[in-house]
Amino acid sequence: MEAAAKRLDSLTKPKGSLGQFETWLIQAAGIQGTPIARFDQAHVVIMAGDHGVVEEGVSAYPADVTAQMVMNFLRGQAAVNALARQAQAQVHVVDIGVKGTIDHPFLIHKKVRAGTRNFCHEQALTTEEVWQALAIGVEVGEAVAIGGERVIALGEMGIGNTAVSSALLCAFSGVEVADVVGRGTGIDDTALARKISVIARALDLHQPKAQEPLDVLCKLGGLEIIGLAGVALGAAANRAVILADGLISTVAVLIAAKFEPRVSQYVIAAHRSPEPGHALALRLLGLRPVLDLGMRLGEASGAVTALLTLQGAARAMKEMATFEEASVATERFDSHLASAISAKHVHNVEEQRDDGMTLPGKSSSFSQEEPGLQYTEEELFFSEAERAAVYKAIYLRRDIRRFVPKELPEDALLRILNAGHHGPSVGFMQPWNFIVIRDHKLKQQLRNVVERERIAASLHFPDRKRDEYLRLKVEGILEAPLTICVTNDPTRGGSHVLGRNSIPETDLFSVSCAIENMWLAARAENIALGWVSIYQKPDIQEILRIPPHVTPVGLLTLGYTDEWPQQPILKTSGWRERVPFTEVLYQNQWGNRG
Repeated sequence: MEAAAKRLDSLTKPKGSLGQFETWLIQAAGIQGTPIARFDQAHVVIMAGDHGVVEEGVSAYPADVTAQMVMNFLRGQAAVNALARQAQAQVHVVDIGVKGTIDHPFLIHKKVRAGTRNFCHEQALTTEEVWQALAIGVEVGEAVAIGGERVIALGEMGIGNTAVSSALLCAFSGVEVADVVGRGTGIDDTALARKISVIARALDLHQPKAQEPLDVLCKLGGLEIIGLAGVALGAAANRAVILADGLISTVAVLIAAKFEPRVSQYVIAAHRSPEPGHALALRLLGLRPVLDLGMRLGEASGAVTALLTLQGAARAMKEMATFEEASVATERFDSHLASAISAKHVHNVEEQRDDGMTLPGKSSSFSQEEPGLQYTEEELFFSEAERAAVYKAIYLRRDIRRFVPKELPEDALLRILNAGHHGPSVGFMQPWNFIVIRDHKLKQQLRNVVERERIAASLHFPDRKRDEYLRLKVEGILEAPLTICVTNDPTRGGSHVLGRNSIPETDLFSVSCAIENMWLAARAENIALGWVSIYQKPDIQEILRIPPHVTPVGLLTLGYTDEWPQQPILKTSGWRERVPFTEVLYQNQWGNRG
């Protein structure tokens, strides 16, 4: 934190001129254990559960809306999904207590029970159910925060959960119900009066003991709130910054603090909602909100909105020059440019094939020239044998993860890279770069961040599938003689590139074409290639010193293998089957199979 404060004071700006952002940046630096805070590796955890008290008419919506909204999150069509895409944050949706069954491959199934009991008539949860919900949250929090330098935004979905969180807040604080309860999903005056009455009756019935959090949680619930408390505990234990959203997630942090008071030091309050109890919860935790915009949507939408502003502040902290750096910036740039110009220049060496065709040849490093391929008029047309060879490469291309300790010939590597460089690109923009990585320490760092993401991703699969997924190793990064990072530079070719103005993503499409070219060329060379895409892009940018505007699209492991499976590995392992061709083919319009 001291180092972070020192850096902020040394930047080319008046001291303290970023205001409260500097306080949060220093706090985040302390949490993450790094002098420069990071908000670019963010996860959103949405816990979902139903509440028996909805039977008392405390919400403007029926209980089945919970499951409907969960499906909306899973389809990527909710507000939080759109905001998360802008922030490049991953959204994880956990069913910890939704009524009914939700079938979706992205849902994390952790159901304790199908909704809590109605606390107006009986205790909402048993002791075992409370501990189970808390443990589930800790597991999820640890998984998404593992490795440190993460940001975890807390979100929730559960019709009736403003009533439950308000009841919990009253129980812990002793404040009168009428001073805490708000309109939640937008109930009218009659429903608000009923909501206040319901909560007051429940508190009078159960007499929860404020100093015994387990007693309060058993009597009042709810599952997604307790689950979020566990997420906060698990995330804090792994040095993650926690972004609390509105009333419900802030009450979840309050619960977590009842078990471990230090957890509040790991929390940044994203915003202040109009719910009366939210201001009280923030005061009890000593938190100052980033935003005050009247947002009351829930689902972590306010947390991700605040995340976007914090990402900007963190980027300024990282990329602004210090006064010392600014005074030598030109000199450093000139030195860097001279070093780049004086790097090895190599000439293309050509070799003659048996059929007389010229190929790029055996060079000790990489050519910057066009490969010397020249074709006669007749050679522009494929023979039957050549056509068969092309299709053979296509149908036998495999994503290989197992390699043998054998070095690659330099000329073969050059041919594969040049094949990538000759990939189709919209507007001939050629937005790719190829970083060839041989250094073992760098490969070990890459493997570590991939392994960390693999463990976090495993949460999305049920137990049996999770075991199968974790058996899909990523050791190829260490086993293969080299790894190639293929990047996308969206500035290549300027701001207006032919064919890219209407669809900006065509630069990424072009890089994908380059990777596919490399894959097919490698197969034709009987060289194995694996495409690793399980990583956080900022991790790869930092390890390989990639500029912030350049995207690492894929890590390609390249080498020889002792296994060439007839079918894709994920098919033979039973992970999933290839979709029948007839199901993906339409005629004239979407859905018309003709």
